[in-house]
Amino acid sequence: MIEKISSILGFNEKDARRMQRVIDDLSSVSGFEKDEILDFLRYGSEKELKELNENYNWEKFRIQIQKKLVKR
Repeated sequence: MIEKISSILGFNEKDARRMQRVIDDLSSVSGFEKDEILDFLRYGSEKELKELNENYNWEKFRIQIQKKLVKR
């Protein structure tokens, strides 16, 4: 999964591992499959990914994505 995250989102290995943990957390909270969350991140969260690149606040990022996923 780490290689997939790296290739899709362009993260280095360290950040891909962090993203994998975020995806795991989101999957258990939202009930979505991990691949579904990765697709959502790819196509539905450009703003949040940009903010993450700017402020590197992983907890804020996870909360923002969680709110978007649970709304659906």
